[in-house]
Amino acid sequence: MANSHHDGMKADQEHLSNYYTVSHSHFPVGALRCYTCNSYDNSECFAPPKRFTEEDLQNNDTVPARLLVECPPDEKGREPFCRKVDVLVIGGSVPDHTRVTRECGYERARRPCYSVINGGHEELVCQCFTDGCNGGSQITVSRVLGTLMSLAGLLLGCKPL
Repeated sequence: MANSHHDGMKADQEHLSNYYTVSHSHFPVGALRCYTCNSYDNSECFAPPKRFTEEDLQNNDTVPARLLVECPPDEKGREPFCRKVDVLVIGGSVPDHTRVTRECGYERARRPCYSVINGGHEELVCQCFTDGCNGGSQITVSRVLGTLMSLAGLLLGCKPL
């Protein structure tokens, strides 16, 4: 069981590392475009397209045209990257559920993906470096739980079944 969750997380990491080719004819050379949204107030944020065309970017009826944003320059001069955060919200007044945030980032992590466990929520944070690379489907609640349980087992020295 732990292997299937590990495989799912590995697939998500590989997805975020993939290149998506987009012509930059109307964008400044070198400008990175990331999906920027929060599923709390925009359901399109759950699964923006993995691939898109120049025509998609010019047509305001498409998700890429609405959600892809050119990352602004960083005041410290750091290069931008795209970030995707899957948050499992646990407990509270509503049932457990997943939220997705996609954004530009500037402070890079050492690993492409990492997990954070805080009271009331658990996060899987991934970073990538090409246009729209933080798109794709959300990670399901069960996959987040399975991944986090596998990581906890490794940290505690438990062996998988």
